[in-house]
Amino acid sequence: MATRDRLTLGDLAASLGVSKTTVSNAFSRPDQLSPALRARILEAAEAAGYGGPDPVARMLRTRRSGALGLILPESFTFSMEDPAVGALLRGIADACDERRLGLLIVPGGRDGQDARAISEAVVDGVIAYSLPHGAATLSAAMRRGVPLVIIDQPRLPGVTTVGIDDRGGAAEAARHVVGLGHRRIAIVCMPLHPDGYIGPATESRVADARFDVGASRLAGFRQALAEAGIDPSAVPVFECAHSDEGLGAEAGRHLLDRPDRPTAILAMSDRLALGVMHAAREMRIDVPRDLSVTGFNDIEAAARARPALTTVRQPLHLKGYAAARLILDAPGDGGPAAGGAAAFADAAGRAAAGRRPWERPPSGEPGAESGPRPEPAWGPETEPRAEARGGTETAPATTGAGAELPRGPARTAAQLALPVELVLRRSTAAPRRDRGG
Repeated sequence: MATRDRLTLGDLAASLGVSKTTVSNAFSRPDQLSPALRARILEAAEAAGYGGPDPVARMLRTRRSGALGLILPESFTFSMEDPAVGALLRGIADACDERRLGLLIVPGGRDGQDARAISEAVVDGVIAYSLPHGAATLSAAMRRGVPLVIIDQPRLPGVTTVGIDDRGGAAEAARHVVGLGHRRIAIVCMPLHPDGYIGPATESRVADARFDVGASRLAGFRQALAEAGIDPSAVPVFECAHSDEGLGAEAGRHLLDRPDRPTAILAMSDRLALGVMHAAREMRIDVPRDLSVTGFNDIEAAARARPALTTVRQPLHLKGYAAARLILDAPGDGGPAAGGAAAFADAAGRAAAGRRPWERPPSGEPGAESGPRPEPAWGPETEPRAEARGGTETAPATTGAGAELPRGPARTAAQLALPVELVLRRSTAAPRRDRGG
């Protein structure tokens, strides 16, 4: 047998009397071999000092790197502080784990960001998460010609997108607040441009917004307010450069420090909403007696808040998992995976039941057998049993794609729309009569 530093996969295969493919499978595709045969190969490799197939040679032979690229809108450190990003990242990681793939993370949402990291990245596909129109890193990814999936934004013709009905979900939150009787309402907005601006959102910033999600949720809020006879132009909007509690508190102080302060604030994320609630406590404004607050995402902190936060829930883990699967199952032309809609509808049903996307229901549970899944039992707002579940109740979104989504996602053209639902908790209540709504 050859010496250690010259030993090849072929040498090891010849010494064991097996094919080179069999030895390669022992390292990279263990499910293709019997446990006994794999153990014999690995034992011989260890004794001979052979560490496995050369990864560079494998990449040249297969033209695959065994990794996906992920472009984040912020730095990795900042992104990991956001629970919503963490949930999405876990979904991507779960899909990569299923295929024994790695994940390369690149920041790329700000103007002037160096695009070389994604241009030179050795990856088999790219997931771009929540980037603005015109992001240099996204343009670089599109020029690569590898499979590309965008999560949330921007929505681009001909590019596969995984998202939700942001406008419909925001409209439902606003309708809930208006339905309680609120008329003096304010909005805490996610960034409309990648320029770090913090302050009142002007109509010019709204009109040429480069972030689709902020613009869509603002449009949903304004749509519901206009339906209720409230002039959207009279509703103050405070724009935040990032989605975090500190900026939410800053927005809350700005909006609440006025004689005609709002009786309700609609925030575009839970972290912004929690910051608003912190500012209200500082100013001795009781939530929900003096101020109702809503969020968006339903991160874990939303349910733990005091009072618990009314919010719009979206399946963050499933969003990441679906985006990765669309790339991993893509055909050779780099387009969306054929037949993916049915698989993700099934995955969405399992996620709604509290299981990870690949976990099957226990025997006897709805969905354990083949066939359509039953409708979720959405409870009306006044249903007493909601209090027995910790004061939380849910209602499905009733506009846009969300109206059809409780049974799973709907896939049309190059877009996968995942379900949203309004989660009613104790941070919203009817306005005090002496404040006039």
